[in-house]
Amino acid sequence: MMPTSENERIVRAFLLLLHRESKKPESEIIPRKAWETLGELQASLKAANDDIKTIALSITKWCREYQYSSILQALRPVQSDAIPEDEDPDEDETETQILRITNLSIRFVDETISQAQKQHNRQEL
Repeated sequence: MMPTSENERIVRAFLLLLHRESKKPESEIIPRKAWETLGELQASLKAANDDIKTIALSITKWCREYQYSSILQALRPVQSDAIPEDEDPDEDETETQILRITNLSIRFVDETISQAQKQHNRQEL
């Protein structure tokens, strides 16, 4: 298996974070405002053309622009290359896809963001 690039690691970590946090009624990492501005991130991703570096840059730029330091903090590399699994040992299908998919296409990233946003909206009700 190829070692993951830093950009790929950031994108995977971001998607996992979004997915996991969307299941919680109140996220400590993702501010309420961030859920509302995800559409802007998705719009900026449209220009990325499946370029993993551009996708990662768009994510970090969006976080900086809105000062989502808690998200940026969560995206920093952990000591090991692995994503911490203390949350939920039985990964669901989406998590498995995020971790295992070999080609992180813009479509996959976009769908995962939309899915997390819908899940979050259900939590809000």
